[in-house]
Amino acid sequence: MPTPRVPKKSKTVPKSFRIDEPALLAVEAEANSQNVSPNTLVNQILKQYSDFDRIAHKINSVHLSSSTFHALVDSLEKDKIIEVAKSAGSSIPQAFTLTKSGKVELRSLIDFMQTLGRYANLFEFSETLDNNGRIITLIHRYGLNWSIFLVHYMTAMFEQIGISPTIEMTDKSVSYKIPA
Repeated sequence: MPTPRVPKKSKTVPKSFRIDEPALLAVEAEANSQNVSPNTLVNQILKQYSDFDRIAHKINSVHLSSSTFHALVDSLEKDKIIEVAKSAGSSIPQAFTLTKSGKVELRSLIDFMQTLGRYANLFEFSETLDNNGRIITLIHRYGLNWSIFLVHYMTAMFEQIGISPTIEMTDKSVSYKIPA
């Protein structure tokens, strides 16, 4: 039976910083609204910065509302989606993983996918492992064109390390089966 992959919990270290008062007030208010401690919220913010934002900034990513993103994706012709996905998938994941971990391999590319899901809100990521390999599933709310993009983007990404996953796609999800 497949088992979900559970990430290791990292060690925390005590550290103090001086923070501008308006920033502190915003953190305290947001922590209160999320029913977490300011310490937890600041740790989440710093983790997002270290895992994603600092690298996304270096590769010139942009922030869009989900409704704008969905409208843009829906307006594109399928041939253009595939062209852009293949081009981006053969370069951006490698640049991201090299910047973050110094290597391009299966684990770093899967980490890249998890990071996109967690911080860029492009999909929900899940991974299961069994004796036959792993299944990675990306669930989203952006329609068939986004699924087509994800199929070709991630396929181009995996091809860079010599992997050709088996793919299943719907208008709301894409699954990649990677043999052991």
